[in-house]
Amino acid sequence: MDHAVPAAPAAPPADTPRRRPGAGTLLTLVNGVLAGVGSVYVSTHSVLITVIAGIMAILLTVIVTFSR
Repeated sequence: MDHAVPAAPAAPPADTPRRRPGAGTLLTLVNGVLAGVGSVYVSTHSVLITVIAGIMAILLTVIVTFSR
């Protein structure tokens, strides 16, 4: 019996265009951001911390949107 691990799939060529995230992916990301920021406020009751969480969520969304 052969217990060899199958080889990992080859990476796409460097000249392959990157795919943009679809509408479903972006909708899931935005819903997660809204839920996350809302839960930060509920758990801390601090407007400052909530604003910081919102800014970080916006930065995360921009990074995910434009990094692909």
